[in-house]
Amino acid sequence: MHPADVAAFVADRADDLRHELARYQELGVTRISLEDSVQLHITFIKEDHRVVQQAVPSGMFGARGEQIHRMFEVPLIGAPKATRELILHMDCTDFDSVPPAANLLLPDRSQLPDDQWPAIGPGGIIRGHRDYNRPAFCRRGLREYHSHVQHEDDPWDRYREGLSLSAIALSLLDDLKHRWGGKL
Repeated sequence: MHPADVAAFVADRADDLRHELARYQELGVTRISLEDSVQLHITFIKEDHRVVQQAVPSGMFGARGEQIHRMFEVPLIGAPKATRELILHMDCTDFDSVPPAANLLLPDRSQLPDDQWPAIGPGGIIRGHRDYNRPAFCRRGLREYHSHVQHEDDPWDRYREGLSLSAIALSLLDDLKHRWGGKL
């Protein structure tokens, strides 16, 4: 597809996404911007429970007889939640002949640090993708999934007619809401 055609196609899909997101206020989306014709930035508010660290005796003792403690983070019940702004960036270069790539960014557009991503593990977020030096979303409809060696037998062409950009973004935002527990 010609780059101008891709840009027009992505702009139409971004408009569809704006319309769809208006029905899902609980996702906390505050802004959607399309830059350079194919770079979609979905800004959302994530709520975090405030936590405190609590040392709990482990019942074990060190070499000098000192009590060993385990540290736990526990939510401060009743405390107001802390909020922060994050960006779901979707690179729609060559969409829809190629699926979009998705990433999490800080408001200054820098990469969200690895330790701030939601839980890594089975079911959608992985480390060690050969093409990405960051945690990656491993789910159908995203470039990270369809380019992963374990999914070479599950090509994007199988889904591209029935999986809209809106459906991909909404599903990802909803999944993030649940992985982080509650409202983004």
